[in-house]
Amino acid sequence: MIPIFGRAGAVSEMVNVELRKKTGEFFKTLQIRRGLNLWVALRRFGIPVGASCSGVGVCGKCAIRLVSSDANALSEKSEFETQTLNKQGIDEDLRLSCLCRVNQDVTVSADYW
Repeated sequence: MIPIFGRAGAVSEMVNVELRKKTGEFFKTLQIRRGLNLWVALRRFGIPVGASCSGVGVCGKCAIRLVSSDANALSEKSEFETQTLNKQGIDEDLRLSCLCRVNQDVTVSADYW
């Protein structure tokens, strides 16, 4: 597990993001700053994540599934995110990683891992 550090090299409040393959098999655990955008964190760690819209929330390619039982682990789903999911024909149970901030330890999965 490699932490992402703050500006002055000090570790701010950190949370763990456990990644699982679509089969449910463990893939990797990341340690990131609380409140960091999930899509940004995945890209910083070199984790493959889709985004033909460069992470602005309109393509739906970065959809992930929340595996954790606590829905508060990620930021609240916005109306914009819900609209994008609907427009792209994506299950409303999924989240767009580019529009999520990580609030606490979380486990997510994606079809592309």
